[in-house]
Amino acid sequence: MRRRTLLGGLALGALGLALPRSARAAGPLRVGLYQAAGVHPVAFAAEKALLERSAGFRCTVLTPTEVSRGGLAEQDVVVFMGGSGTAQGRALGDAGKQAVKDFVRGGGGYVGVCAGAYLALQGEDEFHKLRLVAGRNLTGDAWQRGIAGLEVEAAGRPRFKLFYANGPIFTPVPTEGLAPYQSLASYVGEIFSLAKGTGPGEMPGTPAIVASAYGEGRVLLFSPNPVLGGDGVLHPELMLAGLRWSATRGAVAGPLGFADVFAA
Repeated sequence: MRRRTLLGGLALGALGLALPRSARAAGPLRVGLYQAAGVHPVAFAAEKALLERSAGFRCTVLTPTEVSRGGLAEQDVVVFMGGSGTAQGRALGDAGKQAVKDFVRGGGGYVGVCAGAYLALQGEDEFHKLRLVAGRNLTGDAWQRGIAGLEVEAAGRPRFKLFYANGPIFTPVPTEGLAPYQSLASYVGEIFSLAKGTGPGEMPGTPAIVASAYGEGRVLLFSPNPVLGGDGVLHPELMLAGLRWSATRGAVAGPLGFADVFAA
């Protein structure tokens, strides 16, 4: 079965950090949270609740029709959560996918989690990809690994765990017009299902979180989900910091690291 059902590139000289958000109006950071077929209700509810209880954020739920009709114009960043990346892209349709790409190309932010990360990658037309990032899933259409809290590592901080539920195993794909993505944190642990076509040794050392530029905008992709999983793997602060970074315009030269995005 080729349909993905999940719980769940960058030019460094053109992608920057920590500059004032002079290109957006003062006030709460405006987050468009996508809701449609293919968005897992638990992942959606966790993200919505986080945004609604966090000072400095304003959450607007956007349907595919609203995206297609210009609903992103009033947002600073759009969020696609876990579920099925293929179903989410199919629900967007050609007009909606183009609206998302135009939004990010023009300077908007994109944060994709699990299925939302799959959606942003390269892939065949049948999977309805946005193709914002020069990468794809390492094992192609073999994506079923399981659900677990997995250890990750990032420069400058102790190892920690994040909630993993069949998220992508990022691997680079040279793509015309897109610079390579930048890895911000990598998997130490792994999970796999031989019966489903995934195996040992595929995950360790691959990125758990990547950042990229698309036009004038920024893209941040989480393979695991930082807003699910409970004690020990729940890290909502990464989502909030990632949203701020993704919505910030401006550039600085040099390599991008975990602390540059998450201020940790």
